[in-house]
Amino acid sequence: MRCSIPLVALLLVACKASPSDDTSSDSAEPVDWGQHTSSNKGWLAVATGFDHSCGIDGESTLHCWGKGRDDAREDPLNSPEGHFVQLDAGMEFGCAVDDAQHIDCWGDSTFGKTTSPPATLFSQVATGYGHTCGIELDQGMDCWGWGGYNATVPPEGSFVQVEGGYHYMCALDTEGEISCWGFDFAQQASPPAGPFTQISAASDSACGLDVSGLAHCWGDNLFTQTEAPGVALTQIHGGARHHCGLDSDGLALCWGDNSYGQQNAPAIPFTEVRAGGGHSCALDEEGQIHCWGWNAEGQASPP
Repeated sequence: MRCSIPLVALLLVACKASPSDDTSSDSAEPVDWGQHTSSNKGWLAVATGFDHSCGIDGESTLHCWGKGRDDAREDPLNSPEGHFVQLDAGMEFGCAVDDAQHIDCWGDSTFGKTTSPPATLFSQVATGYGHTCGIELDQGMDCWGWGGYNATVPPEGSFVQVEGGYHYMCALDTEGEISCWGFDFAQQASPPAGPFTQISAASDSACGLDVSGLAHCWGDNLFTQTEAPGVALTQIHGGARHHCGLDSDGLALCWGDNSYGQQNAPAIPFTEVRAGGGHSCALDEEGQIHCWGWNAEGQASPP
């Protein structure tokens, strides 16, 4: 198995950039796991982790599916009760902003990545590999969890979006400039000058949409994950070794690794798209979730 992560990172994780090599390898023929659609409509949001996914239903409650754990306290599928407005899913854990603007996290609590500041109010949360960051109501940034590579030391500024990758984060400020911090072995945390309107962060690459909607990507390109399509996009999101975006017609376009069919989106309009470990999910205009790609743990089979 090829992996662009250096030896020091391999000691921390067995190549987070690849979901599994049980049935395929980088030198083998790609395996397309097909497309799967939720039986329910009216979903408000979807998030893709490494080998699980989560969504907010029409009643603003959380549901997760995919790989779980026997210990309910560490189970990434054991999402909290309540009403939520935004969520993100990471490596065996998830976090969400509730309707009182507090962050609730669940799942693997290693490094304290699920222990959010209880007295702070947030507008957005983003998960990295071993850490989490949130945008406070005053547009400042707060991070917690594993602090290696200074991944939990965000810059000062006023921010409108934050996205997480492998031990690094990127955030978009109010002036349209991108700040990244943390692990930078492939220059994934070294963004170009803006202005940008939206950002995405994958394991070891990142992208930003400029004011015309064109995606500019940087970082590792072993799987062509920095070679974005030359069309205007309205939305963008990064997974492990691939990114996905929506074009002006709402069609999902994905680029990078396609070992498990994670690029092979249904040809229908979507309102939201998310890229995960080796799978992708999107919301259609009726609030139905569609997922495609790696599905060994059921992470691409929404309820």
